[in-house]
Amino acid sequence: MPILLWAVVFTSIAYQPAKAQEVLRGYDLYQAMGTPGFVSYEGSANIQWLPGDLGYMEREQVEGGTEYYKVDPESQKRTELFTNRQKRALLKGLEELHDVELNAIPFGSFDYVMDNSSIFFVYQEQDHVFDLSSLELRGLYKQEVERAQYTDELMRSMERSQLWNGTYSHDYRWFAHVKGYDIYLVNTQTKEEKRLTYGSEEQMNGRPSWVYPEEFSQREAYWFSPDNKKIAYLQYNETDVYQYPIIHELEFETGLELMRYPKAGEPNPTVNLFIVDIETGEIDQIPTNSSPDTYIVRPIWRNNSQELTFRRLNRQQNELEFLSYSLAEGEVRTIFEEREDAYINLHDNFIQLADGEHFLWTSEQTGYNQLYLYNFNGNLVRQLTDGENPLGSIVGVDEKNQKVYFTAYHDMGLDEYFHVVDFDANVQTLSESDGRYMISMNEAATYYVSRSSSFSRPYAASLHKADGSLVRSLQTMDVSAVEAQGLAAPEKVIFKAADGVTDLVGLVYKPADFDPSKNYPILLPLYGGPAYQDVTNGYKTNDGYQRLAQLGYIVIRANYRGSGNRGKNFATLHYGKLGTLEIDDYAAFVSHIAERSYADGSRVGVYGHSYGGYATAMLMLRYPNIFHVGVSGAPVTDWRSYDTIYTERYMNTPQANKEGYDVGSAMTYASELKGDLLIVHGSTDNNVHPQNSIMLIDALIREDKIFDVMFYPDNRHGIRGAHGAHYNKIRMRYLTERLSPEHGELFLSDNNWSN
Repeated sequence: MPILLWAVVFTSIAYQPAKAQEVLRGYDLYQAMGTPGFVSYEGSANIQWLPGDLGYMEREQVEGGTEYYKVDPESQKRTELFTNRQKRALLKGLEELHDVELNAIPFGSFDYVMDNSSIFFVYQEQDHVFDLSSLELRGLYKQEVERAQYTDELMRSMERSQLWNGTYSHDYRWFAHVKGYDIYLVNTQTKEEKRLTYGSEEQMNGRPSWVYPEEFSQREAYWFSPDNKKIAYLQYNETDVYQYPIIHELEFETGLELMRYPKAGEPNPTVNLFIVDIETGEIDQIPTNSSPDTYIVRPIWRNNSQELTFRRLNRQQNELEFLSYSLAEGEVRTIFEEREDAYINLHDNFIQLADGEHFLWTSEQTGYNQLYLYNFNGNLVRQLTDGENPLGSIVGVDEKNQKVYFTAYHDMGLDEYFHVVDFDANVQTLSESDGRYMISMNEAATYYVSRSSSFSRPYAASLHKADGSLVRSLQTMDVSAVEAQGLAAPEKVIFKAADGVTDLVGLVYKPADFDPSKNYPILLPLYGGPAYQDVTNGYKTNDGYQRLAQLGYIVIRANYRGSGNRGKNFATLHYGKLGTLEIDDYAAFVSHIAERSYADGSRVGVYGHSYGGYATAMLMLRYPNIFHVGVSGAPVTDWRSYDTIYTERYMNTPQANKEGYDVGSAMTYASELKGDLLIVHGSTDNNVHPQNSIMLIDALIREDKIFDVMFYPDNRHGIRGAHGAHYNKIRMRYLTERLSPEHGELFLSDNNWSN
């Protein structure tokens, strides 16, 4: 569901470092903070790791093309990446294929493929594969992939999706793509085409429905086996799925998009799993026991190509079966099962080990996400991590030395540290201080780049050996302008949730010219969705919220009961009752801050988009005496109107939880609106449908409430381009005009602020 949009306005004038000695305040500082160069970075952490333990790659532009080098991480010694023999063969092959003369490698990027034995690149709009050992160059034929009307934003990053780009077999002999509702295969050398499936709009083969990519991140819908002999694919039967009408009014002849969208409590797609033999065309249906009340996800071939694993979830998403289908036996077996009281979070932490018999897996079965070592018979070999620090991500696996490198959350989820554990469950922390760590490790797990910061420590990046020892600093953040302007880190506040018991974390940003004798309006930007975090331990002294504070706001951020990375029990506190605990806790934090003499509790604003739009509407309606101005972007206003997978994961079905849906509906509280509310929506939003805002608008009208509305024509859930800039402008103007921060008048009178 999430799309996060914050009000951060940038001007086009570059910040001049020389002005760092001139102390700016108010609107002048606001402008300066929005210009490029206010903070800068020394050095570079842009390391592109090469396969195995080859080091990292650097490139240089030379006459006629690019020269590639491999660099030793420790000594920084550079040597040419490709041998003279490889370069000669590559250039000769390209000259013959394209009838050109070349004196340098003519492409600026490439990927290692086929177990790092070859490289894949694009030259003169054609794909190529070059074998680094045999020196064979192949120009690949592929058909132009159909990009069907209205499939934009069918999933995130649609332009890079399998549906819009197709997929090569692992040996690059075949190219598969979807045409209409079926999978087609073309031989990349002979150009021979095969149609593999026969489907329809109601029964799509290899083409995902909207809800699976959006809510399960199941972006792909077909997969070549490792031996390139078969393709596994999902079939989505949407016969009984509700069709939501979306009107494209900017088309000369208005377009009608009928979108298959399963609403909470209504029929889902029935998803079946098949395997087709590439040579014979023979199709086997895997016995998945599929129905509208089961989910089939994450089909993954075993490395031996003899089994296909997949996961089956029940509709409530609290029972998961990890299954495997044997091609030889034609049967499905259960590897293991998991059950939870609320819901199971799907993940991609299924890592097959080279011995072919074991795999790594993560699970929240203990109440905290932890790492496990299993064999394919379903036997637990060992739980590798334990305790109350949930695992964040698996960064690298060193099978030779039997070690796994991973991140985990600490200190109420604020920090994310880097750790290593061996297969005997011995854990070592590699992070050197508090904060959030982002790690990039080489394939051999011998070196890594660490990028980190904290509330008190600016961003920095460094190169390390796998044991954590420092090789050298790579990049630092120049915060001299931040320091010269007297900007201070936001105040970290531990406050009580609305239950009066639970400790939560909030942040308070104050203007650089803060005067405790003055009164400042309070502004709360938020998101608020399940398992999300509004507050993390990173460097925030110059972020967008700090910038907003310079207009004369007390800007606040807060976590809440149900926020992420504090364990499953904490994340599920508002299970079945979205729109209650998180809303109560935001209100509690505002009330806590409003007790301070300088925080004006009569001028409180809030804004957010998507779930943040929902939270904004609920705060304005449920706490009308606390919140006075709100901008609600693309809000879900009744969970009955949102999709099955997301909504039922956190709310169960409307049939099973009528009270929860009633309490979580914004329309329930329409009569309570007192403040100024602006509702914003894209007219072709295929995620949170415009119907949500329209239902709230109708309810407010029936209660004779005055409010404001803005619809953006032909915009999806993310409002972009000129429309996005306009959205940012009216949101900022709406808040500033009504909350009257100290420097708001200058802000509104300056035409440059909207750039």
